[in-house]
Amino acid sequence: MTETPFRIAISDQDIDDLKKRLDLTRFPDELEDVGRDYGAPLRDIQRLVAYWKDGYDWRKHEAQLNDELPQFTRDIEVEGFGLLNVHYVHKKSSVASAVPLLFVHGCKCYSPLFIRYLSLMCRVQGPVVSMKSGRYYLC
Repeated sequence: MTETPFRIAISDQDIDDLKKRLDLTRFPDELEDVGRDYGAPLRDIQRLVAYWKDGYDWRKHEAQLNDELPQFTRDIEVEGFGLLNVHYVHKKSSVASAVPLLFVHGCKCYSPLFIRYLSLMCRVQGPVVSMKSGRYYLC
């Protein structure tokens, strides 16, 4: 079970496919006077679809995450589930006495959000929590 370097690499075909599907989105009529009782307002959803289709710079964010986060995968044998390939970030602290922290995500669908969260945490300088028994650092 060895560590394998990992880089985010979304294919042009996948991005083009997503943009085509977003372009084909059919929006429902909006119910009047319901606010958020039945979900997000139609204009919010339309704005998000437009952003993901035309405004989000996939390559910029892909490169930024790959540059900021040392990512790896590793196969781990899990009783009852067999061999699972897990994705993780191994970011060592610059503080020698830092306590290692493990953050885990459980679904590929949340992976980009999880990575973004780690990216933000790893920019923190100094102690995140200071306790009488010692200091705990994220990165």
